[in-house]
Order: sequence, then C-alpha cells, then structure tokens
Amino acid sequence: MKEAGGVVRVARCLVAYLGLSGPACIAIALAVAGPELVPSPAVAAEGRTPPAGMPYIIDTHNHLFGQFPSGPGQFSTDYEGAAQVALETMDKLGIKKLFIMPPPFAPNHPQMYDVDPLLDVVKRRPDRFAFLGGGGSLNPMLHQAARGGTTGPEVHARFEQKALEILARGALGFGELTAEHFSLGGPTHPYESAPPDHPLFLLLADIAARHGVPIDIHMEAIPEEMPLPEGLSSPPNPNVLRPNIAAFERLLSHNRNAKIIWAHVGWDNTGRRTAKLMGDLLGRHPNLYMSFKVGRDSRPENRPVQRQRGVLPEWVELIRTFPDRFVIGSDQFYLAPRAPQRFPRHPEATIGILAGLPPDLARKVAYENARRIFKLAD
Repeated sequence: MKEAGGVVRVARCLVAYLGLSGPACIAIALAVAGPELVPSPAVAAEGRTPPAGMPYIIDTHNHLFGQFPSGPGQFSTDYEGAAQVALETMDKLGIKKLFIMPPPFAPNHPQMYDVDPLLDVVKRRPDRFAFLGGGGSLNPMLHQAARGGTTGPEVHARFEQKALEILARGALGFGELTAEHFSLGGPTHPYESAPPDHPLFLLLADIAARHGVPIDIHMEAIPEEMPLPEGLSSPPNPNVLRPNIAAFERLLSHNRNAKIIWAHVGWDNTGRRTAKLMGDLLGRHPNLYMSFKVGRDSRPENRPVQRQRGVLPEWVELIRTFPDRFVIGSDQFYLAPRAPQRFPRHPEATIGILAGLPPDLARKVAYENARRIFKLAD
C-alpha cells in the first residue's frame, strides 16, 4: 500500500531525527498520512475497552515478534519483551487471554521458530497466554512434502510424531498452518501453496479429531482459477491462482470431528471471501469455524465493517445464522521493544466489531465460542 509505505517512512524519519518513541512516531505518521489510515472515532473508542456488558475478550490468533535482525546474518531474541507489549495492549482493550502461535513458516525460513519460546511465555503467565504450535515445524514439513511429492509412511510417521509432541507440551491446537499464503513483499514473507486436501493435512485432521483440538489455517479464498489480483507481485506469487475451495471442502469432510478454524475472515486479498461464500461453506460443514481479522489493508469489498456504517447487515446476518462458529483472531504481531519499528496492525479494528453486534452475538464471538472450541477451564 502506498499509504502504509508513507506512514513507515514518516515514522522512521521521526525516530531518526526527533528521537521520539515508536508509538509517538506512528501516531504522528498516521495523522500526516491522512484519514483513511486512522481508525474512525467510533472504532477507536469501541476498541479501548470491551463494549458495554462485555466482561472480557479472548483473542485466538496472534504472534510475538520476539526475534529480529541485529546485524548481518545475526538475530536477537526478546520474546518476553514482546509479551509485555502484548499485555499492555490486552489491558487496554479488555483482552483477558491471548493465543499466540508461530506464523506459517516456509521451509528453511531464516527466522523459523515453533513452540519453545512461546511455551516460556505461557509458563510465566498462564492466566493471560495460551499457545498453538506447528507453524514452525508441521507447516514446513507439509510444504516440503507438497513441493517434492513425497508422502510415504516415513514422512507420515515423522509428521505425526511432531504433532503429538506439540500437544504433549501443552498446545491448545495446531497453528498457524497455510494452504495458500501470498507474499506481500520482502524476502521473509514468502508465497506458500499446498492443497488443503494434501495427505498430511488429512492426517493432521485425524490427529486433531482424536485429541479434540482445532487446526488454525490461513488460506486465501480461490473458488475458481483466476489471475493474480492487482497489487500483488509475480514472482514470487504465481500469475494464475489455482482453485482451492473444493479441496478445502474435502479436508472438512474427511473427519467431521476435526475442528477447522479458517483464519482471517474479514481480511481478503482475492475479493472472493464473501459473506455468501462463507455462509455456503458453514452451512455444508458443521466442523468449520472462522476467526475475525478486520484489516484496513484488506481489499475493501469484503470488509465486514465499513466506515460510518458499522458492521454490514449481511455479516450480522451471517453471524446470527451461525452464532457458535465465529471467534476473534486479530492477527496482531506484537513487537519486542528493541525490534525495528514497523507499520503496526490495529487490533482495535477487529475488537471494534463486537460493538456492532447484538449483545448475545457479541458475547459468543468475544469469548463464549472460544471457551467451548478450545475447552478452556477458566
């Protein structure tokens, strides 16, 4: 986005020349960049604390940016610092519990990690954090197998052993895995694609069903073959995108006891993740769930929340029709204080959707559904 790039440049200049803190720089940069990147007053107010009558929020999809470059080929780690930044945001927005997970790393990604640093954070604050695993282990294994076409018994055995190890260490589920992940720029944000009905996805569904835990999947919606949307670069993204919805339905049908959370509803990069498509899939597949991420960097046509209009009627009706199938998953990358400043995401935009829902639906999306799906005791 041209506007987002402008924000980053302004913020960096303020850091370099005025010595201001990161948040102050971003605030000023947003003001300079223009109103389209600034939350509306209503959304900003709604995001600061839970809406009236809302005791708390559970945010089921987030990342800690605790590893960052510190020199040529070198990285520093500060996951505890990133966790402290997350806690400050949680307290401001009324988030009682935050689920953290590794991103869906491609094979040989230089910053790959999985559950170890997250487990350290959760052990220190089990009342505030929980974790999912596999983005730095199962996802690379799956995409390596998809690239090479190797899915024999030995590959299956290694994959299952790793999945069981993740659960044994206390993960509430598997995530973040991806079936279709666009590169949005930079060498560390790769294009990744694997069929949603790949044998290892099916195996993971069986493991998840057996242990009663969900799988959190990132997948761009591609109902039919289509050209790469404008604004995305090829390479690394392909010029033509292959359909994935039929294969995703085969994954959902494979084991009805496997709970599949399709992440990032409300953040759409193909223009195909419509309320109608979501309703059709939810109607056919009782084991399908979705987590809301309301991103202003999304294509505008399928954002559930519109400026000055609030939550659009078709999305309210979708949630009303399937009230037990949606959770919050704001996909915030919480940065360690020493990490290089980056253009921030805005969890308050996602949290703000709750204020546009009737109270009974808001409570379900905010915390009741997450408690049931992830079998939380508190």
